[in-house]
Amino acid sequence: MNTRKMLLGVVAVAAVGAAAWYFYLDDMLNAPPPKPMATAPKAEAPKPPPVAATPTPTPAGAPSADEVKAAQSRVGELEKQVADLQRQVQMKDQEIAAMEKKVAGKK
Repeated sequence: MNTRKMLLGVVAVAAVGAAAWYFYLDDMLNAPPPKPMATAPKAEAPKPPPVAATPTPTPAGAPSADEVKAAQSRVGELEKQVADLQRQVQMKDQEIAAMEKKVAGKK
């Protein structure tokens, strides 16, 4: 009877250990990825250009040369902002791909 109690004790300890190990691994595999410790400084949000006194629009409908130049400069600024945002998205995509590759390598 003493051998039987010892065998049951060993089986119980092994079962508890296996269950704890399983749940620990399950938590590790399903945990959200940790936040990166050090990241590159984020680009500051572009500041809107100062609003200058706008000339009164001509009722005839044709824009003046100053209005055309102002619109073209604004378009240029917006295109630069779009290019910067696309570059930031591309960098984040690369970071995500690297993290996914790292996680896939662990499985």
